[in-house]
Amino acid sequence: MIQFPAGDQGLLRSINERAVLEQIDRGGSATRADIASHTGLSKPTVGVALATLTRRGWIQETGAVTGRKGPVAALYSVRPEAAFAVGVDIGHDWIKVDVADITGLVRAHRRTALDRKVGHVAEQVVGLIGETARDIGISEHDIAETVVAVPGSVARDGRSLAYSDGIPDEGGTLGHTLAAAMPNSLTLENDVNLAALAERSGGLTDDVDDFVLLALGHGVGLGIVIGGALHRGFGGAAGEVGYLPTTRPSPHGSAHPALDEHIGSAYIHARAVEAGLAGDLSPRAVFAAARAGSAAALQIVRDTADSIAYTIACLTPILDPPLVILGGAIGSNRDLLQDRVIAHLAELTPLRPRIETSLLGADAVLIGATAMAVERARAAAFDRPHGSDRLRRGPREGHRVDNHRRLPTLTGTATKSSEGERP
Repeated sequence: MIQFPAGDQGLLRSINERAVLEQIDRGGSATRADIASHTGLSKPTVGVALATLTRRGWIQETGAVTGRKGPVAALYSVRPEAAFAVGVDIGHDWIKVDVADITGLVRAHRRTALDRKVGHVAEQVVGLIGETARDIGISEHDIAETVVAVPGSVARDGRSLAYSDGIPDEGGTLGHTLAAAMPNSLTLENDVNLAALAERSGGLTDDVDDFVLLALGHGVGLGIVIGGALHRGFGGAAGEVGYLPTTRPSPHGSAHPALDEHIGSAYIHARAVEAGLAGDLSPRAVFAAARAGSAAALQIVRDTADSIAYTIACLTPILDPPLVILGGAIGSNRDLLQDRVIAHLAELTPLRPRIETSLLGADAVLIGATAMAVERARAAAFDRPHGSDRLRRGPREGHRVDNHRRLPTLTGTATKSSEGERP
């Protein structure tokens, strides 16, 4: 008679625990009978897994189900304090931080003005993360995953930055410094890529797996999603459309004028000065003047829309996206830009993707960063429910937090792709 070796019991238990944990998470809550029905595990096996996961702090009883035959059934859900995740947005003017629990609920938020002194950004980020964590009674060591959004491309090593002139010293050693200072897992990602991931749950992309987010603020950049996954290119520079050549004369006398010189906040400010507009000449003020009927401001807005249309006309024959979303602080001005972009695009090319404007507002990048951090924290937690009994401790009892908001859930394909070659 052939004898087969018995399977490792510890491994089998951990596989069962993960199946139970994932089923509870998938449904939000579940009874032992529900879990057994959906996983195919026996009720006694599910009971053992539930007891282990409860003891280790991954799940908790949240109520009971009545009205069914038999005894009252306990209802289990994932314990929110089982792990915490942090999203960080390093912008041109501000650093923003969200701390969320493993269910995707944002527990605390802070922001501070960006210190543009060389070498100070990493210190600011680490300090702000610590302050935000302490707002809910935890420390940096209780954070499982951190995702930092940067205005530049991230190299294949996951730490080196390029095309990041929005950060002091063009990022310098920022990635390596943050990695050395953070006690847990750190991911750096391009800010527009993260905004594009956030758009996956924003409602505009429900019927497509391919789309492009064109974000326009201080500069211009693309977040490219193909087949539901981010496309970064070989060195992480896919989407750096500010380097597209243009035949328009360079306002700075450059021998090789690029799109970046004719679009974005600095260009709008320069055009406003040339046009003799007075007072606040920020893009917000110029667009407000256009809404009030200023002919000079309206011409600047039309020029901006035409540059956006030119960008779309350049990328459409290459990517052929069914949808282009306009986003960023400037690009989100739907009432002034969208119709003009569509009209000018029709003059430039017969290829005409659907054009929409983002609904996510100024925090799209932070939403994407925090949602990715939560997804990674959940994946890590689900990979090791059988590991150490050491738990992330929850907020102090009675500690009040006023900034609760629920994050979107990123699709699995987009989140997996975002891991790329990053450590």
